[in-house]
Amino acid sequence: MYWIGLKWKIWPRRPLLIGVVIICSTIGAASAKSPSHRTDSRQPPVHFTAIAFPSDLTIPRYHPGHQPFRGGETLIYRASWIGIPAAEARITLVKNGADGSLWTGKLWLRSTTAVDLLYRMRDYVYEDFNRADLRPREMRIIQHEKQRRDEWSIRFDDHAHLVTSAKRNAQGRTWIRQFTGGEPWGPFSGAMLALSLPLGVGQTYTFDVFSGGNRYVLAFDVQRRESITTALGTVPALRIMPSVVWLSEGKFRNQVSQSVLWLSDDERHLPLRIEATAYIGTIRIDLIKILNGPVNAAVAGTQTIEAAERERNFQLLTPLFTMIP
Repeated sequence: MYWIGLKWKIWPRRPLLIGVVIICSTIGAASAKSPSHRTDSRQPPVHFTAIAFPSDLTIPRYHPGHQPFRGGETLIYRASWIGIPAAEARITLVKNGADGSLWTGKLWLRSTTAVDLLYRMRDYVYEDFNRADLRPREMRIIQHEKQRRDEWSIRFDDHAHLVTSAKRNAQGRTWIRQFTGGEPWGPFSGAMLALSLPLGVGQTYTFDVFSGGNRYVLAFDVQRRESITTALGTVPALRIMPSVVWLSEGKFRNQVSQSVLWLSDDERHLPLRIEATAYIGTIRIDLIKILNGPVNAAVAGTQTIEAAERERNFQLLTPLFTMIP
């Protein structure tokens, strides 16, 4: 039982991270565990770490193209492991800011009832980023897994080439990490940038993405065109092979398995499916529903669009973050 729970904890969230970059959002895949130290509960200590970006690693500069999503659009995904339903994710994008100059991306991730018996997970991710250039401003994360509850607050400072990430656990202990160098993207802003690009067959795109407690440099190789059958019908798609070039938390490299991503072969580049090889079996993440989205040429007549849907299957979380003054 423990072994199965451990494998669930490690593997299904890894492809979700790659999905977040391209799907428009995960979360726990990049989170470092809190080290165990004895603490004085009256004055919890603050643990500080500085992590520099490699000086010899060059990241291409991409200019955002056509933005593939509109405000209020929601994508719903179902993750399965060796054919067993394991988790559901809901990703939504809304306009924000007094003048509407921001996008806010939100992700709710929850394990299924069956998986809850092994490893109950209720995670939430929130990112603000500019609508014009898609540059990230801040992220907020709640990880509520089994008995553990961690809260994250992340701020991006492009002028100082600095990302400050503060994590606080339920006991009030705080870990602060500063990532220096470069200009990483957040999961939503990075996904929006990637999906807005031409994504030509035979080309490779490289992105520097920050996801909470870890920083990834991911390469996406656009391999070929092919059709796949989904809950939305049979759809022309681009087959993309992601790979990890570098990551700040080195121990996660061995936990990133071979993954394949399929995007709709049209202007929208809808993330349709991710498959990843796990220690046992395969993890598969499928787009199963679109809410409040425009009719897409690639899936016209088969795409499910609803004007509104109750959030009854999701635990809505409102994070309170005060870790960075």
